[in-house]
Amino acid sequence: MVLIPIVLVGLLMSLLLIKPLNVLVLGENYAENLGINIKHTRLFILCCTGILTAAITAFCGPIAFLGLAVPHLTKGLFRTSDQKILMPAVMFAGAVLALFCNLIARMPGFDGALPINVVTGLIGAPIVISVIIKRFKLNGLNG
Repeated sequence: MVLIPIVLVGLLMSLLLIKPLNVLVLGENYAENLGINIKHTRLFILCCTGILTAAITAFCGPIAFLGLAVPHLTKGLFRTSDQKILMPAVMFAGAVLALFCNLIARMPGFDGALPINVVTGLIGAPIVISVIIKRFKLNGLNG
């Protein structure tokens, strides 16, 4: 009864951030020239992510790598930075990946259930590591 309204408000707030996030991708100076209040937008982003993170963590517990891996995975899949496409795609992909990991964690043949953190870590850690390696290569820091 409490989780659904909080998550719906958080998701609606995040959908309101699509245009400012698209403008912020171009840089802060460009965003300010287009009339975006950077401080207000950052505060709104922090409030939105804080509400969603707090609600989901309180009800579901911490789930490792899901919030880190899914946005990078969907951005790589769709090959775009447009938040109109990425925001709904990340929401859907996060839900699908969480359900998939839960399915694997509760597979028959085990004498119980694996913690879902183990499964999300096995899937999410390689994605996060590949993103880090790509960033090092792009920045010329590959040693």
